[in-house]
Amino acid sequence: MAEPSDPTTPNERIRAARERAGLDLPEAAHQLGVSFEEFRDLEDFEDEVWMVFSLAELRKLAQILGLTPRLILTGDARAPGESVSFADFSRAIAESVRVDGGDADAWGERAGWDVEPLLRDPQEIWNLSPDGLRDIADAAGIDWRTVLPE
Repeated sequence: MAEPSDPTTPNERIRAARERAGLDLPEAAHQLGVSFEEFRDLEDFEDEVWMVFSLAELRKLAQILGLTPRLILTGDARAPGESVSFADFSRAIAESVRVDGGDADAWGERAGWDVEPLLRDPQEIWNLSPDGLRDIADAAGIDWRTVLPE
């Protein structure tokens, strides 16, 4: 089992960073704009950050804790390649949809997410959960870690 000083999961990294920052749970929850229970779940359940929080909330959390979203999720602050902007990611999705026959609804069904909003406005990517980003990036043939915002 990992020691608390060596966090190996996103929820452990969040807890360790909050404690290093000298924030108690109620203060951290207040700064993030979520309930005490929501923040506690974020620290207690590994998949909470993946499935419940949006990339926008993850970015805010990272700023509060002095981390990056990539570091929270992967434990590594470095991108595994050149960073991909949301605009470029949206274009890559559009190209994948085009190559796949041009039906964004069908493509999104296969990816497991509605991609129409992302094609209209790349800033809508902020509303995805990290899990959604990962699924869509995988379907588009892009390493999701390169799309994570700094």
